[in-house]
Amino acid sequence: MTRFVVGAMLIALGPLHLVAQSSFNVRTSFLAERYEFVPDSGQTGLLISSVTQNTIPIVVSGEIGRLGNFTVSSAYTNVFLESSDQNQLTDQKISGLLDTEVRLGMNVVPGRLVLLLTGTVPTGLKTIQYEELAIVGSISSDLIGFSAPNLGSGGNAGGGFAGAIPLGKFALGFAGSYKQQFGYNPIINDTTQLRPGSEGRVRLGFEGPLLRRTYVRAAFVYALRDKDRLDGAVQNGIGNRIIGYASVNQGFGSSALTVYAFDVFRGSPQLEPTATGAAILPRGNLFAAGVRWAFEVGRRIELIPRGEIRMSDAAVDIDIAAMQRLGSSSRVGLDVRARLNRKFAFVVQGDALLGSVFQGGERVPMSGFRGGVHLEVIP
Repeated sequence: MTRFVVGAMLIALGPLHLVAQSSFNVRTSFLAERYEFVPDSGQTGLLISSVTQNTIPIVVSGEIGRLGNFTVSSAYTNVFLESSDQNQLTDQKISGLLDTEVRLGMNVVPGRLVLLLTGTVPTGLKTIQYEELAIVGSISSDLIGFSAPNLGSGGNAGGGFAGAIPLGKFALGFAGSYKQQFGYNPIINDTTQLRPGSEGRVRLGFEGPLLRRTYVRAAFVYALRDKDRLDGAVQNGIGNRIIGYASVNQGFGSSALTVYAFDVFRGSPQLEPTATGAAILPRGNLFAAGVRWAFEVGRRIELIPRGEIRMSDAAVDIDIAAMQRLGSSSRVGLDVRARLNRKFAFVVQGDALLGSVFQGGERVPMSGFRGGVHLEVIP
């Protein structure tokens, strides 16, 4: 039952990873990806013809005795954007560190209740040239899911809690968190200060075994976002979101098949303030579904073929409730995980993406790839 309770806490926590096998470990990677947007014959397409991103993340995590655990993460990235029309948009390149995230979990009731402290140090590229806004917009695409979708911010501080309650052979996880954003100047030589709205989240998670080798997980998140401010003036924000996630894991011999799906719904139309004016954010929805099959090859090698589809919809205007398709994507790939010894393990990753986006009523095909090498060191 203990592992079910802890698992439900993890589902409720979302991205927080607890380290249980070692008091300290270091993980780093090198990720390279490139995506092209090529219109069909006779179409105008996008101003962006391709986006290339290389990222080196590093994560240090561990346990603080019986008190709890910590995670510190950051990354270095460079992005190159190629334009399809140099008269309207020149090629852009940007590189540097990303923000540093710090997370601390303290055991109030071991295995049942954790107190969370979180913070983001603004070490990233929070202030950029006006022309580089095209890069910021391109890597934020939910359809693609870039490795580093955000370059920097003014930082934030927050906290919360996560816990779990046993329900027979199942467990119910619950969590709540609050994050206060800090203001910053997003554009070089522009004194306009942007202060994103603070955000509170409530999470519920449920997990447990249905059959001897069938395991289910589900989570629900409601994110309440305060309004943004530009130079102290209250503006509309990105709106509240409802997020759902579900997965089923089925064991077969020495392999395991996982099927999952998640949905992000933004229900309230909003106007998001930016350094260049207000951006319309109508009702929107992102849906994704995927599958992973992990099986062992020998004692130290694991193969994980996987696939995922994504579909994005949004209303054409803040006054219209009906939504239209913004685009879709399909990604297939393979991970090869090898454990060298007790202290070292690495994963080689490769995948390809196909899809399309709609711009001005035109369908613009897109394609690309991602490759990477991940290294885990346990001192």
